Amino acid sequence: MTSVACILIFAIAAANGQTPSPARRAELAGDFPSAEKAYEQELRARPSADTWQRLGLTRHLQSKFGAAIPAFREALRINPSLWTSRLFLGMCLYRLNSFQEAQVELERAEREVPPDDPGRDEIDYWLGATLIALKQPLGGLVALERLLVRRGSRLDALELAVQTYADLGSSLWNRVAEQSFESAAGYEVHGHALEADGNVAGALEAYRNSKALDARRSGPGIAIGRLLLGQGKPAEARAVLDGELKLAPSDPKACYYAGLAAIQLGEMAEAAPLLEIADRWTTGDPEPAIALAQVYLALGKRDEAVAAARRAQTLAPASSAAHELLQVIQQEK
Repeated sequence: MTSVACILIFAIAAANGQTPSPARRAELAGDFPSAEKAYEQELRARPSADTWQRLGLTRHLQSKFGAAIPAFREALRINPSLWTSRLFLGMCLYRLNSFQEAQVELERAEREVPPDDPGRDEIDYWLGATLIALKQPLGGLVALERLLVRRGSRLDALELAVQTYADLGSSLWNRVAEQSFESAAGYEVHGHALEADGNVAGALEAYRNSKALDARRSGPGIAIGRLLLGQGKPAEARAVLDGELKLAPSDPKACYYAGLAAIQLGEMAEAAPLLEIADRWTTGDPEPAIALAQVYLALGKRDEAVAAARRAQTLAPASSAAHELLQVIQQEK
């Protein structure tokens, strides 16, 4: 049972302020087949929007989505303001792959639900899922992000958002590669694919082809410098990265890898300003701050080294490298 279903069951039962009917008692007890039959009997005697809604809900909770739809539609015909019926109608339509109809109902429910009602969480989730199913991933992610801002621990929404971001990124990369392979962008995508497969030589060739087609494109040049560093060729890497820095002097990635190349070449004084830029403009990654702390320590700037190591630890509290580096620096006399 969904959380919003529980909210709806108990909220309406409490709001009536009266002894529950046999149908309501069966519903609250979780005996949905008996509740369904009892609501059908009630409707023959006293049809109402509320009873149609309860019938729809009991069918929904038994996964009878096709049978629940006409019940929710009848509730809305009698009382169009029942946003709860509209929410469950949208959910049922989604379950039957009627995504466009589901979108219409869920968007209307979104407009009608009170701002602070807990049911808004379910509307955002199902609207997000529906838009994603309709191949509108950005709109779907907007709805899911609204929900996650309010309920950051909502696991199903988090999993759907993560998967959608991954699918979206993959499809964009593939589209560029398929449609524009012999372009700068296409070669760069191909380089990333080759690198992911462990083909460093092939990746370097692809990145160089990309750079040859568009000399001002920064991504391939930085990737070339990074791979050359990994091959133990700091001088070659530094030459490539210096070229990138002429195009974008404050690019944090170019500065970071150029700083690492300078360290490997023993040029600590030149590494410091490069890593300072990388540290200043990089968020969420402790590596520039760790490298900068090491450079400061080598230059005898202990206080600056401590400050950089603490920044790294703040960015990544679980980083053993940042923690150990800070300990080493603090022990230096």
